[in-house]
Amino acid sequence: MSRHAVAYQAVPPSPFEQLAHRIRRQVNSPAAQLRRRTVIVREVGERVDDWDLLIEQLGAEDSVRMTHLEGGAIQLCWTNQHPD
Repeated sequence: MSRHAVAYQAVPPSPFEQLAHRIRRQVNSPAAQLRRRTVIVREVGERVDDWDLLIEQLGAEDSVRMTHLEGGAIQLCWTNQHPD
């Protein structure tokens, strides 16, 4: 390696970032986008604190409606923010 080369080490995403990314993928799936709704569930191994923070952030979105279901699942419904 030359003296000017800098080695970068990728920083792994935090558990919260992993959770948010998983939910973002689910929300952005074609089926969820078509229906404008999806049901999310905290998976085994995901921290309760991270889950609570994510739910708090989703609850702050004006376009998102949350319905708490049995077993801790949450149905997300949203309005179209970008009309065709």
